[in-house]
Amino acid sequence: MLNAHISPKPVAVMTAVNFGQLKISRNPAETLVAFTIGSGIAVCIYDPVTHCGGLLNCVLPDSSKLSPSKAQIQPYMFADTGLAALFNALHDLGALKKNFKVVLAGGAQIIDQTAEFNIGRKNHQAVISFLKSEHLAIQYADIGGIFLRTLRLDMSNGDTIIQTLGQKEVTV
Repeated sequence: MLNAHISPKPVAVMTAVNFGQLKISRNPAETLVAFTIGSGIAVCIYDPVTHCGGLLNCVLPDSSKLSPSKAQIQPYMFADTGLAALFNALHDLGALKKNFKVVLAGGAQIIDQTAEFNIGRKNHQAVISFLKSEHLAIQYADIGGIFLRTLRLDMSNGDTIIQTLGQKEVTV
């Protein structure tokens, strides 16, 4: 006879965060993941006190210089509007900036090997500038180079795992 008091284990869920998307969670069975991060920047923020976190996968640096009208429609595409939305969403869940663990991945120079445009560097600079204006430190960053990365946020414990092509995974 089955014991009716045994709770089933939560089903693990992996949620993809595609280019120009933002996902927030406090579900301990969920992992947020951004695949094939190139010149864009994946920004992972986790609050270990409230156990909530989010992942932004932005691909352009500054909406005010590039396309304010597009930022109205797709705010997560840009570092400035996407980070503001990430902060607001985490705040709405009760997260506090003083608790934030911030991890970055991306900013590679995939297509523009001559570095004429170097959108990866511009994206990184935009993210750094925004975080500095919010007085936030970055706990870990895997930025630059010519390789694609994958970044995962494990909501069960706040671990951030970065996989860079051809290298060992790094857990922060």
